[in-house]
Amino acid sequence: MSGEGALPLNAVELRVLEGRANGLTYMQLASRLNYTYSSTVNVGFRAIKKLGARDMAHAVFVACQLKLLEPNRRHGDHAGFAAHRYRGEEPCGDCWAGERTYRAEQRQRRRQEAAGGPQGASGAANGARDVRGAAGATERRTGLRGEAAA
Repeated sequence: MSGEGALPLNAVELRVLEGRANGLTYMQLASRLNYTYSSTVNVGFRAIKKLGARDMAHAVFVACQLKLLEPNRRHGDHAGFAAHRYRGEEPCGDCWAGERTYRAEQRQRRRQEAAGGPQGASGAANGARDVRGAAGATERRTGLRGEAAA
């Protein structure tokens, strides 16, 4: 089985493996690590070689088997941030960055909704809300059987 004679990975190699396991491209990893694209690819190939893997997917699999990576652990987004908090850990830098992005998107969405929402849908939604409100008010005034409420 490959990975039996695996050499220890350094922190950058582990971050590249984690990033690739979470679906990031080498270009995205390069910007997060402040590395050049070619340096990031070289770090990835070095990790593959150290693990004795055939390719990156196999390297991620071997790293999970060796318990270097946790297969269900996410990083760099809101879910990763929440997972850190749930485990009682301080979130990593990537997860803090992902959480900031998530919160900024939520603030922007709320501002758009407060300013009238997305075009086209707000008029119909507001109209439906007004009709339900009027029907509810009529029911309260007349009671269940149409009798005047006291």
